[in-house]
Amino acid sequence: AIRYDGVNVFGYTVWSLLDGFEWHRGYSIRRGLFYVDFQSHDKKLMPKSSVLFYQKLIEKNGFPPLPENQPIEGIFPCGFAWGIVDNYIQVDTTPAQFLDSNVYVWDVHQTKKLIKVDGVFTSKRKHYCVDFAAIRFQISLLQEMHVTHFHFSLKWSLILPLGNLSLINHTLVHFYQCFASELLRVNITPVVALWQPMAENQELPVSLAKYGAWENPETVQAFVEYAKFCFTSLGDHVKFWITMNEPPVKNLTYTAGHNLLKAHAKAWHLYDKEFRRSQKGKVSIALQADWIEPACPLSRNDQEVADRILEFDIGWLAEPVFGNGDYPQVMRAWLHRRNSVDLYNFHLPYFSEDEKKLIQGSFDFFALSHYTTTLVGWEKEDALKYDHYLEVQMINDITWLHSPSRAAVVPWGLRKLLKWIKSKYGDIPIYVMANGIDDDHTMVHDKLRVYYIQNYINEALKAHTLDNVNLQGYFVYSFNDKTAPKYGLYSYVANQYEPKPSMKHYRKIIDNNGFPGPETPELLCPEEVASCPECHFFRTRKSLLAFISFIFVAFIVTIFFIIYYSKKVERQYK
Repeated sequence: AIRYDGVNVFGYTVWSLLDGFEWHRGYSIRRGLFYVDFQSHDKKLMPKSSVLFYQKLIEKNGFPPLPENQPIEGIFPCGFAWGIVDNYIQVDTTPAQFLDSNVYVWDVHQTKKLIKVDGVFTSKRKHYCVDFAAIRFQISLLQEMHVTHFHFSLKWSLILPLGNLSLINHTLVHFYQCFASELLRVNITPVVALWQPMAENQELPVSLAKYGAWENPETVQAFVEYAKFCFTSLGDHVKFWITMNEPPVKNLTYTAGHNLLKAHAKAWHLYDKEFRRSQKGKVSIALQADWIEPACPLSRNDQEVADRILEFDIGWLAEPVFGNGDYPQVMRAWLHRRNSVDLYNFHLPYFSEDEKKLIQGSFDFFALSHYTTTLVGWEKEDALKYDHYLEVQMINDITWLHSPSRAAVVPWGLRKLLKWIKSKYGDIPIYVMANGIDDDHTMVHDKLRVYYIQNYINEALKAHTLDNVNLQGYFVYSFNDKTAPKYGLYSYVANQYEPKPSMKHYRKIIDNNGFPGPETPELLCPEEVASCPECHFFRTRKSLLAFISFIFVAFIVTIFFIIYYSKKVERQYK
């Protein structure tokens, strides 16, 4: 009011200094900055979080702009991965008309239809990638976006319907092969997840989902066999693998998480031993990682709660892989305390020493999905938003921007998360594998998503530039509204795809490689050589090629000498 409206405000007074008698409400509500224990004899006073906040506000005399809250100018390094996510690409394996070996006659006079001629067939030809019409159209949209990477997930339940190699959907595998090869042809790197959990059967083959899913240790070995099949079938085209994409920690039992980690580690070691040398790819796990912010940063209790939630939400699956090979000590200590007072037994399994060695270090990069930030406090205020299991109060800050689904838009949460990962797990390569917000599908201009993408990427740039986080890539979620309604950069109406303003804005950021300013030095990046999937055959058979080359040269030399001496003999006879 002072700054924008010219109102002569000369002071501000908080109500109230301490809890007291609130007229007709009596002592049923508390409005004080100081908590009063009405049950104690001396009415003991304790400062609330609001005291600490108000004290700092007075010291600063308002809200001075903080450097860390201002957008920065700058660009990302060469080779930075600019990507888009589509959890499940549109698979259309309808056979093309050119694969039909039947002969037809066109009835132009009566039915106006094609009539199949019985007993007459043409020769069959092999399948080609151009037979899948759906592939080229999807890739044309990706090209329009100017992304360098495309992240999608395979459907385990469709590739191996029985959960083993006894039944393989070769048509679907061929579709995935073609999709990956066509991406490479236009210089877009495929990033492929082996497993993406979905509501129905967790996207597991029915035979595995029916008998315990990840609770069953046999699922571990089934996943390893599936991973080996995918590495073998798609490895010539895919060099960027995710074993598990966003395991649902909120709905995952400790036993299921235990088996899931072992399955990931075994798949990683399988690739490392049998495929890395020839395929030269990289593999890791992708975790959902939303930031947890203490409601009062000055409150030790709030900070302890926030740290606890981060360990349960992220550290649970991250610490064994990226840390010491075991679950966070905070988790074990908390569950031990809960088990001593609760009727339920929350058992967190133990790894053997061999399993710790297997799991620890089974990564090539840290992949995370980040969407929002949550405020938490230690004091119970709202029973509907209080987690009794972890003793945490979820708090909604009404001053934050929110999407239609009430997801908070808090860009600085991404930077804090990236710094936290670096401080815990060291200077490892990090990819933000998914970052996005929903919008109102009735609105033509998705202004909230434009704001979201702009500011979240700028915070990622701050993490890279100011905090020295080894950030290697950023992916927006999601590709289109057909596969992810309300989240897409392309709208989908009446079988038509239309780019939203957010897609054009993201494309501009990609083209600029960030947010260059007048003083930003020009970055000269070497031209990347287009990938050649077919070249893998020759790269892995260098000895054979050398032998063939030798034979070919020897053959040419022999022919030369035969011609030379035959002509020499002819001249002698003449």
